[in-house]
Amino acid sequence: MASAAAPVLDRPIQTLSITLCVAIALAMLPAAYEGQLFAWHPLFLVLGFLGFMTEGIMAAVRFRPNEGLSRVQAITNHAIIQSAATACIAMGLYAIYHNKNLKGKQHFTSLHGKVGLCTFLLALAAPLLGAASFRRLGIIQRFPEPWQPRIKWLHRLISVYAHVLAVVTMLLALPHPAVLTGAWSLSWQVGVIVLSGCMLYTLRGRIGMKTVLPASAGGSAAALSGPKHK
Repeated sequence: MASAAAPVLDRPIQTLSITLCVAIALAMLPAAYEGQLFAWHPLFLVLGFLGFMTEGIMAAVRFRPNEGLSRVQAITNHAIIQSAATACIAMGLYAIYHNKNLKGKQHFTSLHGKVGLCTFLLALAAPLLGAASFRRLGIIQRFPEPWQPRIKWLHRLISVYAHVLAVVTMLLALPHPAVLTGAWSLSWQVGVIVLSGCMLYTLRGRIGMKTVLPASAGGSAAALSGPKHK
């Protein structure tokens, strides 16, 4: 039986995701068109994490009860969305990296930069594990059978951690002078926090009797132990 949380919060999550992406585009595109390389950094990362990755994760939540051809088609759609997310995230990282090179600044010196690097590595690992988990590609069959459900579980877990850490990274950037201030900026930040909360609430539910996040996170040990088989 599907979790009641997913259908209830699906539309609010989509609405928040689109609204936040449109808002950052309206704020950053004028500067980007003026030739400011930095503006592409928040724009691409918001599109990647809050836009495409949010929808990609929710697509995975929706198709978990599916079986057969409809599931394969849904997984393919999920993979396309997550590929778009990865491309945006990579371009966002390139924008800030190249911008710092042009200005002769050091990389990954601030807490925002260090956490952002960890977030990027998780965001890169998630689709790689996703590709390995897709049986149609024939990769997961190369692993011992007991490992296969754990690889799928790890893919889901890392994807969620990447999304959550992305929100943390965005909030860590707030003290930076380049960050916009004012009521609209504050509203956007609140929207990001609400979106993250909705995602976490949804992902702690159960889809088709399988947890998307370890429901008994009665501790890190329970989470790290991987899925249990009966």
